[in-house]
Formats: sequence, C-alpha cells, structure tokens
Amino acid sequence: MENIALKVENLRTSFYTEDGQVKAVDGVSFTMNKGETIAIVGESGCGKSVTSFSILRLINPPGKIDGGSILFDGKDLAKIKESEMRKIRGNDISMIFQEPLTSLNPVFKVGEQIAETILLHQSVSKKEAKTKSIELLKKVGIARPEKIYESYPHSLSGGMRQRVMIAMALSCNPKILIADEPTTALDVTIQAQILNLMLELKEEFNTSIIIITHDLGVVAEMADKVIVMYAGQVVEESDVFTIFKEPKHPYTVGLMESTPKVHELEDELKAIPGSVPSASNWPKGCRFYSRCPLRMDHCREHSPELFGDETHQVRCWLHKEEVVTQHAIVE
Repeated sequence: MENIALKVENLRTSFYTEDGQVKAVDGVSFTMNKGETIAIVGESGCGKSVTSFSILRLINPPGKIDGGSILFDGKDLAKIKESEMRKIRGNDISMIFQEPLTSLNPVFKVGEQIAETILLHQSVSKKEAKTKSIELLKKVGIARPEKIYESYPHSLSGGMRQRVMIAMALSCNPKILIADEPTTALDVTIQAQILNLMLELKEEFNTSIIIITHDLGVVAEMADKVIVMYAGQVVEESDVFTIFKEPKHPYTVGLMESTPKVHELEDELKAIPGSVPSASNWPKGCRFYSRCPLRMDHCREHSPELFGDETHQVRCWLHKEEVVTQHAIVE
C-alpha cells in the first residue's frame, strides 16, 4: 500500500435524466502507483472523462456517483465531506482540462488565477504567491513570465493557455495530476512541447499522472500503463509495451488498426464498424458484441468479467478456454 497513489474500486457514476438512468461509468477499477503515468483510452462516450471527473468529485446534478470507492491517502474520496474534498482538489490532486479558454476566468489576469490557487492552499503572502506564480510560468517554458502574469486569457495562444493551466495545476506540487485530452486543441508542434513539459515535470516532482486521451501516439509517448475503456467499462489493462505489442481485446485491436500509419498512407483507413451502444440501455451480454468480428453466441447473453492477472487483464470470453471450446465464432 505504501507505493499506491490511488486505488479506484468498482466506481459507478450515472446521470439521471428525463429518459432514465444513464450509466456512464459502470464498475471501473484500477490501481495507480506513485510516480506512474496511466493512460485511459477509448472512443468519445466510453466514460473516460467521467471517470476522471468522478475522482475529483466534479460530477454535478443530474450526475451522481452511485457506488464504489476512490482511495487516496487513506481516505475514500467518494464519501468524504465536500469541505474536505476542497482541500484535496487543486492541492493534492490537480487537473488540466481539455479546453483551457473555458477553464480560465476571462475577467481575471492569468497570473492572479495561479496566485489564487496558491493562496487557497498554502500559508503564504500575496507577494510570495505572485513570486511563485511567475516562477511557475517560467518553469513551464513561458518567455517574459512577468508580462504574461498580467495578461488576460483571451490574449494568449492556445499553447500558451495550456501552459498556464499546467502551471496552475502544479502550483501546489500535487501528488496526482489528471490531464483530460491536454493536447486536443493544439497543433502538432505545440502538442509535442506540452507532452515533453509534462514528462519533465513528472520527473522533477515524482507526480503520478492520469492522462485521458483517444490519441495512441500520446499513449506511446507518455504512459507506463494503459487502461482501455469501452461502454463505461474497463475492457483491457496492461503495461504500455504489452498493449501495443499484444493487444488481446478485439476492441483494442480495432483501435490499433484504425490508427493511421505512415507506411500505409495509400491503404484504406480501417475503422471499427457500428457505434457505441446507448448508456441508458446497455446490452445484456458483452457490450462490444454488435461490433466484434470474433463474437460468439455466448457473448450475446453473458457479460464477461476481467480475465487474466495483475499484469494483463482483458474483458473477453475469447480468453476463457472452456467457453471458446464450446462455442464457435459467429460469421
């Protein structure tokens, strides 16, 4: 337990709408070690962002954490009071949001917003908070940090705003940093700079990182461990080398094959047929059944568990020998 930074067990988060209960996250479990980077990947709507928002207790009505535990520093974040959670959020666990322009307050200077975070969680004067904010802006690679401190969000480029968000997230030396699609809105050159910056800061502060992404290039660059999500569940989990070399779940294989490759530019881009089922009415059996090229009759009626060991787990009946020997693949 000493090396564990975060342990999520059977997390369930739903949204209660007029059309009924939408089970966005349905029984997600994983363990993250100190100094480790975990990538959570999957299509839009698979539940990866809702998982990260649940960890920080940022799920607002009609959303609700229905069950499970989020163990951090001997506390269950799913059950502690909001006043106690506010001390952890932005201090011990910070988040870099997907679109920094909507995350930064447009009427306050960016430096003041960083300083406000420092003043909220640390016993320092306003002058000390300003000095530290400027140092952080410099640390994340911003030239003329004193001038940028006095700037408003709209006057900065997308890459610059993302650097400001990283500076704010790191202002209290968090134990865990959650990055939700941190490079989506940036061009390729700036993406590389932001990823390198996160790696450097991880090495310096030994921060554990959860990176939410659909970009497998980012996964290969950043991750130690990969969690593949589909339809609100973890369908595969292993170290980054194993996931890329020996993906076991048909969905993971489909993700790998649908990634454009330089030497195959003239070939037709492969895609996973169909679409993710509705979260308000998950199918009875395997949730990937309708899209799976290796489906069996057994898969339609029976929902698989995660099979395997701590090093590689997969939610697929193909990896349960007695099931495979009894059922043929549906053509």
